[in-house]
Amino acid sequence: MDNITTRPVLSTITEQEIADGKMMGILAYIIFLVPLLAARENKFAMFHTEQSIILLVVFFVFYIAIWILTFIIGQISSTLACGISILMIVPWILYLVLWIMGIINAAGGKVKELPIVGKYGSKLNLVK
Repeated sequence: MDNITTRPVLSTITEQEIADGKMMGILAYIIFLVPLLAARENKFAMFHTEQSIILLVVFFVFYIAIWILTFIIGQISSTLACGISILMIVPWILYLVLWIMGIINAAGGKVKELPIVGKYGSKLNLVK
């Protein structure tokens, strides 16, 4: 099981759990509520559900921060705000790339944290 990271809970994920939880792991990135409600006992599905939730939360935080920055700068200069608003595409692109990586990891049976945001999922322990 070389695809399991060093987190203690993750080291107990069996190959059978990975095989059983692949579909729910993939579904976690599309509609995270389904595996959260339907596959609560599957550690593989819950790992990917946690990664999906933290990805969504971080995306919204950055998106809202850029939106607020654009609004504040818009009060000073609408031309400058227009330029800043172009930054609003950055969270979307980053989200899309990480979302695809998560789906590929789940489909491949990998228990691998997403770059940049994945480590926060284990720190916040969103899915118990």
